Amino acid sequence: MNTCPVCKQVLEPGIRFCPNDGTPLTETAATSTVPTPTTPGRPASADLQLPIVVGGRYRLLELRGGGMAKVYRAVDLTLDRTVAVKLINPELRNDPEFDARFQREARIASQLTDPHIIVVHDFGIDPVLGPFLVMEFLVGQSLRERLQAEGPLPPKAGLQLAGQLLLALIHAHGKNIVHRDIKPDNLFLLNQSGVRLHTRVLDFGIARIYNRDDPAHSTTLTRPGAVLGTPRYMSPEQLAGRAVDARSDLYSAAVLIYETLTGELPYGGGKTLTESCPEATPALQELLEQCLKPNPAERPPTAVEVYLRLQELGKASGILLLPPGAIDRLATARRATSEAATVNYQGQAAKQSFLVRHRLLIPIALAALLVVAALGVKLFLFSTTVATQGAESLLDVKVGDTELPPKLELKQPRLVDPWAKGGAPTYIGHLLREEDLGLTAEERKQLSVRWSADEHCSVLFYDDKVRAVVVRQPHTGQTGRGVAVMDKVDQLFRLYDESPTDARTMEIVGDETKFAPGHIEVRRYDQLGVAFMIQKDRVIAIALYPAKANP
Repeated sequence: MNTCPVCKQVLEPGIRFCPNDGTPLTETAATSTVPTPTTPGRPASADLQLPIVVGGRYRLLELRGGGMAKVYRAVDLTLDRTVAVKLINPELRNDPEFDARFQREARIASQLTDPHIIVVHDFGIDPVLGPFLVMEFLVGQSLRERLQAEGPLPPKAGLQLAGQLLLALIHAHGKNIVHRDIKPDNLFLLNQSGVRLHTRVLDFGIARIYNRDDPAHSTTLTRPGAVLGTPRYMSPEQLAGRAVDARSDLYSAAVLIYETLTGELPYGGGKTLTESCPEATPALQELLEQCLKPNPAERPPTAVEVYLRLQELGKASGILLLPPGAIDRLATARRATSEAATVNYQGQAAKQSFLVRHRLLIPIALAALLVVAALGVKLFLFSTTVATQGAESLLDVKVGDTELPPKLELKQPRLVDPWAKGGAPTYIGHLLREEDLGLTAEERKQLSVRWSADEHCSVLFYDDKVRAVVVRQPHTGQTGRGVAVMDKVDQLFRLYDESPTDARTMEIVGDETKFAPGHIEVRRYDQLGVAFMIQKDRVIAIALYPAKANP
């Protein structure tokens, strides 16, 4: 007999994964009699005496659920608001790299700013209780609880839920984040702002960053071959421990949508969708069957593709209608295979009740909508022009400038190699690459560099023109879009919502750069000619260099 190390359920021999929480039942995890190491001084999660304060700020009040982590209702003592705190079970911290991995995963989750994804407020490692994640406190129920209590959702509500799930995935995949554990337990149903069915996707804590163009250089948050997720919702490649990408999430989403509409798993009873749910259309059945193809190459390539097909299916009922221009933006994103912005929408039931009560206002409302739509299109086109066509700048300096603002107060230029030891402030090479300048090796020998007295601001010149600018903390240099050194990453992700051309993480142990030891992330936007260095939740350095038209 095997025992799940997380929920302690006794299982029959031969079972590879716990059916409750998906924990792999390996020899070392399930049958070993050796106690798993935990944080010294920390009690088992089930033994916590509430209330107790985590991270010096969050008072845990009530256990609300858990599996591989316990979730508590808590109070933020600083802001006096109710939050949800996820506390990692101590028995899972048997890997010396776990804490570092947790912080990287938590930072990924905090980057997601979509109305259909739960908000992550904070994270940290308590000296006694270990890693914790602070999220918004949601009121409602999980999709799992809804299905168990009331059975399958009506097709219209199911399509509405599916659309919101796909919008969340569009946002996450646009930031190179794969969820890896899409299941009814990780979809939360709310009722707010008049929307009849509003969904939040939970738990991006086991996500991986992936790189579509170069899988070999993707930054993984788990060891190769690790199987994370809940088996009955996992794609074949994920079950096999192979590398996964966005198409794995589409497989899991199709399993969830099928279960939402039928109460069954698609491979359980051998029935088609239309047999189990007669109200479902053959077109929806065809879409889900394509998402469930064992070969990822045969599935739709992106979440945008699946969402647009769902939109077509929902047009008759109006349940997936979006504001003017939104569908065009998604269609453009599908063609460009780039990130698309997510948008809110109004539930059909709410619209109908308004129309019934206010029949006389319909002509006025239609006229107002036409005006708003025209203004919205104008604003969208204007903002797009500003964001994509305006040349990027840093410290009010642009690539190609021949003069610098007097306020910079830089030293006289010197012919040096910025990438040679002792040639220039050493942090330049951590953020700016030689190839970023678009110069040959011979041309790079003609580079001159000017830097500030404290060496926290450097400007590189070629042929008497600015070729690059690099600033680091505590300098507060600002980009043209308004991101400054020492800004929180939320500001960066809000103003630079394009997909980065590269996002890498490095480890600073302690060298001449004088950066604080720890993980440092570099996000590069070659199409804009700007790169950012991030540590913890702050931008600590920015580089400006020639933009590449086709990165």
